[in-house]
Amino acid sequence: KKSGGFFGSGESTGSMGVVTINMPRIAFQAADEDDFYRRLDRMMDIAARSLKIKRDIISRLLEEGLYPYTRHYLGNFDNHFSTIGLVGMNEATLNAKWIKQDLTHDNAQHFTAQVLDHMRNRLSDYQEQYGDLYNLEATPAESTSYRLAKHDVKRFPEIITAAKDAGTPYYTNSSHLPVGFSEDMFSALDIQDKLQQKYTSGTVFHAFLGEKLPDWQSAAALVKLIAENYGLPYYTLSPTYSVCQDHGYIAGEHFLCNQCGKPAEVYSRITGYYRPVRNWNAGKTQEYKERTEYVPAASHLPGSNKASAISPLDAIKETAKGGEHLLFVSPTCPNCRVAMMLLDKAGIAYRKLHAQEEKETTLRYEIKQAPTLAVTNGGVTQKYVGVSEIKRFLQTQQVTA
Repeated sequence: KKSGGFFGSGESTGSMGVVTINMPRIAFQAADEDDFYRRLDRMMDIAARSLKIKRDIISRLLEEGLYPYTRHYLGNFDNHFSTIGLVGMNEATLNAKWIKQDLTHDNAQHFTAQVLDHMRNRLSDYQEQYGDLYNLEATPAESTSYRLAKHDVKRFPEIITAAKDAGTPYYTNSSHLPVGFSEDMFSALDIQDKLQQKYTSGTVFHAFLGEKLPDWQSAAALVKLIAENYGLPYYTLSPTYSVCQDHGYIAGEHFLCNQCGKPAEVYSRITGYYRPVRNWNAGKTQEYKERTEYVPAASHLPGSNKASAISPLDAIKETAKGGEHLLFVSPTCPNCRVAMMLLDKAGIAYRKLHAQEEKETTLRYEIKQAPTLAVTNGGVTQKYVGVSEIKRFLQTQQVTA
């Protein structure tokens, strides 16, 4: 039996299709919690039956030779899942008459966990009923989150959507938190970790960052920190960036180039992929406007059940050994001795590394020539190449070289 379930976890597997359940409408129409589950079960029954019909039709067409390349390389769809997803669980708990709170509250989180468990159990029943694989997905809902909310508002003017101040209606993706929840990444992860592990198909936590992290070591330290303290299967580091037609890449959100003043293209992750913000649909554009981006310096791991009460930047500094000076030299380099004399005279403590012998470190710091002085401080590494640049560095340290 071939493995599968989470995307990318096995060969010859995939999804026959996805049916997304509109959770806010079910909650809005439900008289109480029991009525909510009755309505949810009915929608899931329809979704499971539609996916079964689709599977049977496509499998028949495959057998009849309409998909020759798929038949040759894949063979059959026996290891493909029929996927049921959901959208707007945050708004569902707001609309539920017995909760009326969003997912930042314990009552809403507890109810959401129960709903996800209920859906998983029902999917197991469908597997026995139809003899096919079924899984539960946190639907990305690039267009669905807007489309369903738009139609619901027209039909039910009193329904609560994620939009604030009469903005364009949209629903929050799957069981994600409100997009403006907090700058603290770990307070969001503490909540999402409990919920995202319940999905048996695609799910992801997007760490939306205002700008890129200083370097890859900083990103590695943050990824390690999340991996060691949380169990959710997928997460992304998603900085916003801009592109000027003349000056290229610009870190952060800049609708005008900060060098020439011309219009620049702002890119952000709409769900699983990056796309220019101006090409997003109206609902996702509203979401982007209301999004609070995470700030690593303002994010702190809680002390209980976590490695330590430490901010990512503290971990980054520890990993990078803040303030360390590395001088990369080579045996045939005539200026390396001059560089060492300058640093010794200035009283700068440094570690001498032979570039050809310390290949791993040389590649890590992307050293191209000797002498090069690499100064690491607060997770940021600055390189000074050649004697003249090392002299300028010493001058900035108010040291006479």
